[in-house]
Amino acid sequence: MKGRDAEEPEDFGYGEASRYAAHLDRGWAMLDRGDPAAARTSAEHAQEARPNDPDAAVLLGAVALAESDPDESLRYYDKAIELDPEYLEPYTAAAQVCLYDLEDPARGLRYCADALEIDTLGPFETLDVHLVAAECELAANAATEAKRRLASLDEESVVMSALRLGARPDLLEEVDREDPSSPDTVAWELLCLDAEGDGLDEEERVDRIGRALQLAFRLARVRLDLGEVDAATQTLEELLRWYPGEPDAWYLASEAHHRAGRMPEACVAAVKTLELDHELEIPDWVPSFALVHRRVVKLLKESPEPALGSLVDTGRPLTVMVRDAPAPELVMEGVDPRVPVIALAARPGPAPDADPDAPLDDSEPPQLTGLAVYRRNLARFVRDAEHFEQELRFSVLDELAAFVGMDDPARERLGLPPLGPMMPTPAAASAEEPEAEDAGKGKRKRGRRRRSRAPS
Repeated sequence: MKGRDAEEPEDFGYGEASRYAAHLDRGWAMLDRGDPAAARTSAEHAQEARPNDPDAAVLLGAVALAESDPDESLRYYDKAIELDPEYLEPYTAAAQVCLYDLEDPARGLRYCADALEIDTLGPFETLDVHLVAAECELAANAATEAKRRLASLDEESVVMSALRLGARPDLLEEVDREDPSSPDTVAWELLCLDAEGDGLDEEERVDRIGRALQLAFRLARVRLDLGEVDAATQTLEELLRWYPGEPDAWYLASEAHHRAGRMPEACVAAVKTLELDHELEIPDWVPSFALVHRRVVKLLKESPEPALGSLVDTGRPLTVMVRDAPAPELVMEGVDPRVPVIALAARPGPAPDADPDAPLDDSEPPQLTGLAVYRRNLARFVRDAEHFEQELRFSVLDELAAFVGMDDPARERLGLPPLGPMMPTPAAASAEEPEAEDAGKGKRKRGRRRRSRAPS
């Protein structure tokens, strides 16, 4: 059951408690399957059973967000906080709604500040809140405050100790626990004991190691967005030494090398990401190659923008290639291994009667030669077939709209967000105060590094 662990005796019977937990479990399961209506029904049943428990309100907040109603979502999270001010989850959920969906990072920061007042936060929870707060500060153009926040974190050393001990369980027996506040001691307790002081089983320990990994990845990502490439690289090198099979660590390492201008290292790490991603199974609900192809062609034919419709409604329609992921040789040329869609292009060569000794004319714009669509990478963003269809539509239209240079009104007609102001490059950002790339944008975990072979 998602939500708080049952650490206190309940004031109602076992049967009622079981039914309440079953409603919540079913609600989260339905939400994970992409059925928010069924999830809402289960959450309401749970709320009827225990109107003063915040878990049902948290589930309803998640349901409202899935139904694209962030204001209602925030009201439910506020209700959960009112019911139990010591319950962390609604604070961080509300802060993320403010940041990503309402574009109100200042309000998100207030939720984070309130969350940090909770007395029972552990190191993982504290770091989680600080990372959300740093993301809010980045979105609010307060990079200096975000840097200062991350520099003062004691919890980072605990997370890294937990990951080192998690990778080498034999070291757990060697931890000197005389100093209860040392990072190794705190990490040992996190990996070996539950909230009651009883021993953890192996599954629980693995879950905590996984959580520590995700926190370390997020910390590295925020530091990259702050322009602190060296600090992020140091963290990632340690993670790769302990967990060489983690594709997310390789992906972030590739990003760090890319920002530092170390292109050979960046491309090698990107290919490693590609190889490890390939070991993961593609979900059964992902459409076949042929079906994805047909949907892309249909999408372009029905586009309200003639510039896109003409790509397939001609005697020489656009070539659409559907693959699982980019080819390794493309990744070695700088293509993001997790890019969902790429517009392929080339510049025409010199005319037959051109002077062979004359320099090439780079002023000629590249010509669109095809569209590559990557199923596995699209599936990374979604959890079911319906959302895959939505992501496919967004990615194809966004890529082609960017390639042909559509203005914001045309993008709006396609259902795309405006481009907004250009963000500074890493080099420009380091010359002044670094800003977050894609700061304050939606929860879509798009590759920060949109690189293509097509010349610009």
